[in-house]
Amino acid sequence: SCIYEVVSEGVSAEIDNLQDMPASESKWWSEQILSGKPIILNTLEQLLEEAPDEYQILVVQGIKSLMVTPLMTGDRVWGYMGIDLVETYHDWSNEDFQWFSSLGNIINICIELRKTKDKVIREQTFLNNLFHFMPMGYIRMSIIRDENNKPCDYRVTDANEVSSTFFGLPLESYIGSLASEKHPDYLQKLNFLEEILDSNSYREKDEYFPRTERYTHWVIYSPGKDEIVGLFLDSTGSVQANRALDRSEKLFKNIFANIPAGVEIYDKDGYLIDLNNKDLEIFGVVNKSDVIGVNFFENPNVPQGIRDRVRNEDLVDFRLNYSFEQAGGYYETSRSNVIELYSKVSKLYDNEGNFSGYILISIDNTERIDAMNRIRDFENFFLMISDYAKVGYAKLNLLNRKGYAIKQWYKNLGEEEDIPLSEVVAVYSQMHPEDRKRFLDFYDGVRDGKRRHFQGEMRIRRPGTKNEWNWVSSNVMVTNYKPEENEIEIIGINYDITELKETEAELIQARDKAEMMDRLKSAFLANMSHEIRTPLNAIVGFSDLLVETEELAERQEYIKIVRENNELLLQLISDILDLSKIEAGTFEFTNGDVDVNLLCEDIVRSMGMKAKEEVELVFDDHLPVCHVISDRNRIHQVISNFVNNAMKFTSEGSIYVGYKLKDGELEFYVEDTGIGIEKEQLPHIFERFVKLNSFVHGTGLGLSICQSIVEQLGGRIGVDSEKGKGSRFWFTIPGVIVTEEVGCAR
Repeated sequence: SCIYEVVSEGVSAEIDNLQDMPASESKWWSEQILSGKPIILNTLEQLLEEAPDEYQILVVQGIKSLMVTPLMTGDRVWGYMGIDLVETYHDWSNEDFQWFSSLGNIINICIELRKTKDKVIREQTFLNNLFHFMPMGYIRMSIIRDENNKPCDYRVTDANEVSSTFFGLPLESYIGSLASEKHPDYLQKLNFLEEILDSNSYREKDEYFPRTERYTHWVIYSPGKDEIVGLFLDSTGSVQANRALDRSEKLFKNIFANIPAGVEIYDKDGYLIDLNNKDLEIFGVVNKSDVIGVNFFENPNVPQGIRDRVRNEDLVDFRLNYSFEQAGGYYETSRSNVIELYSKVSKLYDNEGNFSGYILISIDNTERIDAMNRIRDFENFFLMISDYAKVGYAKLNLLNRKGYAIKQWYKNLGEEEDIPLSEVVAVYSQMHPEDRKRFLDFYDGVRDGKRRHFQGEMRIRRPGTKNEWNWVSSNVMVTNYKPEENEIEIIGINYDITELKETEAELIQARDKAEMMDRLKSAFLANMSHEIRTPLNAIVGFSDLLVETEELAERQEYIKIVRENNELLLQLISDILDLSKIEAGTFEFTNGDVDVNLLCEDIVRSMGMKAKEEVELVFDDHLPVCHVISDRNRIHQVISNFVNNAMKFTSEGSIYVGYKLKDGELEFYVEDTGIGIEKEQLPHIFERFVKLNSFVHGTGLGLSICQSIVEQLGGRIGVDSEKGKGSRFWFTIPGVIVTEEVGCAR
C-alpha cells in the first residue's frame, strides 16, 4: 500500500488507487523488490514480456519511465520508493540511480533513528517515573561555586513525592531553594557533599527528621560535575528493631542493620519466627503478624527439590521466578506480579552445636535483571548503529589472538562472522597483499615493543569478485602491554569508506573535467579572436576593393567573397549567442505541427546552392506524408548544422538528408561520403570547443549546441562514422507522429 506520494503540478494523484493491492497481481514486481533489486525502466516496453500484469497497472497510470529502489532495514525489505514520469521518457543514468538510492538510504536511516529516539524517550520517561514513584526518597542537588571556584552553597533541583513525606514539607517549598535559605548548618552539609565530589565515590549516612519523627538511611553519590544525588529509605523500623535487638541478640542486630536484603528466621521445623522490613517490602506484607508462623516447606513457590536440599544441606542457594498470585493461599500480600528472587538458606546452630533453625536471606533481582535487559538492548542498538555506519570493533590479546569482535568488524574485513577470531587476526585472507604486509609489520613492531598505534586505509576483496576491492579505514592501538604475562591487549576499529573513496574519485574526475573545460574555453577565446578577425578582414578588405574596381566580373567575385564571409561571421555570432542562452537557461522552444517533408526539402534546396560542384545534396527516400509535433526552427537548426559539417568534410560524392520511423520515434539523419572520423575521436565529437580540423572555419560549438537542443526536445543524438568512408549524424524526436501509411503513432 502507498503510504506517501508527491506529484508535480498538473499530475493526478494515484495514492488512493494503490492501496491493498495483492502481491499476486504483481508477482514479478514483488519478487524484484523482496530480493532487494531495483526496478529501472526507461520505457514500459522493457517490461512487456517479463511482467504483463505490471505493465497494465503502469499503463493505466500513464507512466512513461520509472525508477524504484527497495527500502531495507538490515537485510529485510520493508517497502520501496519510486519516481514515475508521466509525460516524458527518460534514460536513467547510473548517477540518477546512485542519487535516488542514496536518498532511500537516508530515509531508512532517518526512520530507524526516529524509532531509536522514541525508544530513548520511553526509557527516559520510565526512569523519570521510576525516580518519582519508587518507594524511596530521591533528591537531586546542584553545587554552587563562588568566583574562586570554591563551593559556597547548593540548591535542590529535583525530588520525588516520597521525599516530602519524610521532610514533612510540600515539594514546592524546597525544590529550587538554596540550602543557605533553609538550613542554619548548611555549611556542614556542604562540606560533606564536597567530600563526595572530591572522592568521586558514594557515602552512606543516617538522618533523623524531627518534623516527621522518621529515621532515614541515605546513599549519596555524584553522577556528574557539581551534581549530587541522594537516595534514602525509611529506616525508622530498622532503628527501633536495632535498639530492641541490641538489648537481646547482637546477631539479629547485625543482620537487620547491615544486610540490605530480606531476612527470615525459621525454627528447626521450618516455621517463620521473625523477618525484617526489607523482607516485608519484598514480599508485600503489611504486618509481621500476618506471616509469622508460616512454614517454609509449604511455600507453593519453592520446588520440592529445593525443600529437600534445605533439609539435607547446611547451605543452599537458589533462584526463583516468585509468583505472588501463586502465594495467595500461603499468606496475604499486596503484590500480584512476578519477581526475580535470589535466596540463600543456611542452618543455624547453638553454642553447643545443636541444630536450632534456618536463616533465609533474599534479594529482589528484578531491577538488576531489567538493567541487564536494558544493557542488552543498548548493545543491540549499538550493533544496529554499527551496521548502518559500517563501523566494526574488536578487542583481543595479540599473543593468543583471543578476544571479541562484533559482526561488522568481520564484515568489513570480508570474513564470515562465525569463524574463530584466531583464524582472522594476522591472517587477513581477503586483504590486499600489500596492505596485509603493512598490518603484519605493525604486529611485529607491537610484539617488539616498538609500535603502539596503526592507522591506515586497507583494500578488502569485494565478495564474489577476484580483483575488485572495497576500501576500509583501520585504526588499531595497544591498550595493555604485558608480554611477560602473555598479554598484549589491542583495540581495533575499522569502517568501510568505499563510498567515500568512490566519491573522492568522482570529485577528482569532475575537477579534471572542469580544468579541461577551462583550458578548452581559453583555447576557444583564442580561436574566436582568429575566427572572427578572419571574416572581418575579408569583409573590410574586399569591400574596399569593391569600391575601387570597375570591372563587373571582378566586382561579382568580390561580392561573393564578402557574402560568404558575412554568412561565416553570422554563424560564428549565432553559435556564441546560442551557447550563452544555453548557459543562462533561456533557450526557447515553440512546439507546433511540423511538415517533415517540407522541412527537409527547404533545407536541401537552400543549402544545395552552397554545395561544391562535385557534391550532390539529396533528400533521401521518404514517406509521402509525415508530420511531427515539435519545434520546427530547432529541428531545422540541427539538420542545417549537420549538413554544413558534411559540406566542410566532403569534397566529392553525395550528402543525404532523410528520416525514418524507428522504435516509435522519428529519426533524422545526414549521411555523407566525406573523410569520416577516427574512432578515438567519436566519444568527444559532441563536446564543446572540439574541432576535428583546425584548418576548417568554425567555433567547435555547433554539435554541442545540437546535442543540447535534441536533449531538451526529449530525443537522442549520435554519430556513426569510419575513417575514409564518410559519416552519418542522427537524432531522434519523440512525440505524436502522423504519416499517410501508418496513421498516428506515439
